[in-house]
Amino acid sequence: MILLFLLLNSRIIITEVMSNVKGSDTGAGSPGDRNEYVEIYNQSPDTIDLAGFEISDFDATDILYSWDDEEILIKYPGLRIHSTLIYPYSYALILDPEYTSNDTSGGYVQPYDIPDSTLIITIGNTTIGNGLQTSDPIIVYSLVSGDSSTFGTPFDTADHFPSDPGDGISWERIECAEPDDSTNWHPSLDSTGCTPGRENSTTSAYDLAISAASITLIPTELKVGEDLEIEIWVKNLGLRKTSNYTLTIYDDENRDSILNNSELLVQLDGETVLPDDSTKLYFTYEHPGQRIHNLGFVVNYPEDRNPANNLAFKTFKVVGDFCGLALSPEVFTPDNDGIDDQLQIDYRLPESGGKLTLSIFDTRGILVHNLINNEIISQENGTIFWNGNTTKGKAPTGMYIIYLEYRYQKGLTKAKKLAVLSR
Repeated sequence: MILLFLLLNSRIIITEVMSNVKGSDTGAGSPGDRNEYVEIYNQSPDTIDLAGFEISDFDATDILYSWDDEEILIKYPGLRIHSTLIYPYSYALILDPEYTSNDTSGGYVQPYDIPDSTLIITIGNTTIGNGLQTSDPIIVYSLVSGDSSTFGTPFDTADHFPSDPGDGISWERIECAEPDDSTNWHPSLDSTGCTPGRENSTTSAYDLAISAASITLIPTELKVGEDLEIEIWVKNLGLRKTSNYTLTIYDDENRDSILNNSELLVQLDGETVLPDDSTKLYFTYEHPGQRIHNLGFVVNYPEDRNPANNLAFKTFKVVGDFCGLALSPEVFTPDNDGIDDQLQIDYRLPESGGKLTLSIFDTRGILVHNLINNEIISQENGTIFWNGNTTKGKAPTGMYIIYLEYRYQKGLTKAKKLAVLSR
């Protein structure tokens, strides 16, 4: 319980671990032996003396010391050595003392790009712990100051973390304020495979996305004077939760795929969306004019690493008057990949109060499935979705006839449209 309290209130945290070093890792002096490191960050406004702190890979424990080998200044003249003081909101690297070894067998000599002013510290023997393995958890702690931080969830052996992030790739913490959890670590996204002494690449790993498949227009065909209901799913493909974005919706009248001031419909504030999750935004387009409309949707987020997936378009039609069916998309693929998984069926009736049957037939005229069977309808229009399933299971690939039959006081209305199901 005391250790848990220290972990939650620690001023220093482990932010990066390089255990699978690029190059050979057999024998003393090899790249895999001398190029291991652990990065820690002082997240407090205090200057902290790391002298006497300990580091352990749960196989062996070492005491932290100042780095005093001035050989390192030949390549990195701006580093801080001969000290164990880590300044507020700054990084320190725990390097293997052989990082500057004259034994350069196997190559990869002092391979890291370490920024100026980084504090370099080390341990008193020739390995960090007994040599970092890809499955090793790590703890850095001081029982004197009450600071402690872990990597690799050492107290949760059931999650099988850490593992091998890849050759020459470090594990980076995603959210500094979040605890040591397997979901809060990710292999470095930096082109060099690591970010020693600087902000982690995972810290800026934002990626919001939308697509035409994630936008639903209800209905896709409407009469003059009616409103269009729009639902937009925003997907978080990044590693960090995101909330301070906006979604711009515009009616691209000149079809140039560029937002002009006169085309702007609305700018919506984004809802918080967690990594690998989605959130839904809503907008009502009131009384669009009679024509075919092309709506543009743009996610605005300056820190987004992949703006290529921040733009999507969706079309709909406004007509003077009609009764019948409208289908979207032309080809639907119910394979649960999140893209065109359902067939949207919009129906328009001459009046309410009658009995509606909405059925699906194959091209031989055989009834496959009833979506609505002789039900009394209280509204003149509606939308229903077909996921490709029938009472007998999944419908096979092919063409299907969507058939509407509506009996009301003044008579009978019939309509049919062709849909294509592809798996």
